[in-house]
Amino acid sequence: MTSPPKEKSTGDGLSSQATSVVVNVVKSVRGKTTGPLLLVARFVVYSVAILIAAAAALVLFVIAAVKIVNQLLPGDVWAAYLLLGAVFALMGTFLWSKRVA
Repeated sequence: MTSPPKEKSTGDGLSSQATSVVVNVVKSVRGKTTGPLLLVARFVVYSVAILIAAAAALVLFVIAAVKIVNQLLPGDVWAAYLLLGAVFALMGTFLWSKRVA
């Protein structure tokens, strides 16, 4: 069995001051490196998740648009493809003309 220490640390010693200096330096370095890195990592992860969700929503929108236009237009599905293709081509032409070279 070991006996309890004879002296209790009061916090005034050199070891406690050195420990507090090391802890403060580590907190400072961690705040300056890990904080911005976590911010960038979150931005990348959320951006990828939003991009995947937007791509899925766009695909589902096009599928729904083809089905709705196919029900409204007389003829086969080619009429819906022709109309939506023309709409998308016009939107693409408009956006292409607005690009900055």
